[in-house]
Amino acid sequence: MTIADIRRLIDEAPLYRPGGAGDDAEPQARRELPRRAPIDWRALDGRTPPPREWIVPHWIPAGCMTLLAGRGGIGKTLLAQHIATALALGLEYIEPLTPRRVLLWAGEDDEAELWRRQHHISSWMMQPLSALAGRLILYSYAGADITLAAPVYGTLRPTPLLEELREQVHDHRAELVILDNVARIFGGSENDRHAVTTFLAWLAAACAPAAVLLLAHPAKTGGSEYSGSTAWEGAVRARLYLSDRPPDQDDDEDAPVDDRVRYLARRKSNYSALDLRRLTFHDGVLIPAPVEPGRTGRPMGEAAQDVVRRAVRALAERGIYGSHGQRSSHYLPRLVRQYGLLDGLTEREFAAAMRAMILAGELVTREVGKYVNRTPRMGLALP
Repeated sequence: MTIADIRRLIDEAPLYRPGGAGDDAEPQARRELPRRAPIDWRALDGRTPPPREWIVPHWIPAGCMTLLAGRGGIGKTLLAQHIATALALGLEYIEPLTPRRVLLWAGEDDEAELWRRQHHISSWMMQPLSALAGRLILYSYAGADITLAAPVYGTLRPTPLLEELREQVHDHRAELVILDNVARIFGGSENDRHAVTTFLAWLAAACAPAAVLLLAHPAKTGGSEYSGSTAWEGAVRARLYLSDRPPDQDDDEDAPVDDRVRYLARRKSNYSALDLRRLTFHDGVLIPAPVEPGRTGRPMGEAAQDVVRRAVRALAERGIYGSHGQRSSHYLPRLVRQYGLLDGLTEREFAAAMRAMILAGELVTREVGKYVNRTPRMGLALP
């Protein structure tokens, strides 16, 4: 669909009157809708449906629109650039990925900043920048007007830049289009459901058959994780949220915050269960934490278990030993939190790593001393 086709559809559409007209209003002309045939179940009988396709398995569906929200400065663009790089190279990031061509419009960062960021990401992935040629198509639109649609005399209209986007998607054969951010590309009211729905339909048509990842800021008031009408959520197939707190602490302003840690939550997915990933800043990159199989979002493996080992040793040097019993006054995860030894983990994540080590025999309950009455004092210790 070209920009001329979109404009013709707008011009031929009946006038939209928000709020409705009175009983005496003349009926509006109705457009002839294209005739659609229903699904032919007989033709499909005995056949196997095609598997669902993903850009990022369980997170970003292929051929659909996904919204990634988070407050300014939280790291959305950095995360998007990580995902784009891993896809372009076919490397694992959050999930195992297959190679895809990615088109990324950066609306806030200049070329120098994007270059610096890409240098860190590619170095961490141990890949030369040249490996991205023809695979990651990255444009900086810092300081430029990249509005794709805006109201003209009260009616939302596409801008010529929407056609430019369509041509870029076609020319580069992009399979994922990342747009940073909604506030830069949409000139209408984010609270106007009709305008939002119309704009997203135009955007989907311009980018088809590629999937689209939209970056957005949360609402300034009201506690919503994205700004504007609920039409934004209704039109996308997945909604992700990046925060510096885990979901169960989002509303707790007194909860401790580690500036090195981010949490990526899957808030809405029409095709997959909700999920959570933990990411840590290190040398200019966002590193996903290892995940315990079957218990997504909880860092495991050597990274988290090393935190447990260091904490147990540090407490032992002070003559303090914890217990694995949650009701105990010496419950190890609580002691570790009180002494500031969580090292970026949450108490729940520390507890998960502790339990895994106990099951593996890498953390044992043994005699660590005696009480005044000479009875054995038991506690968790390294074997």
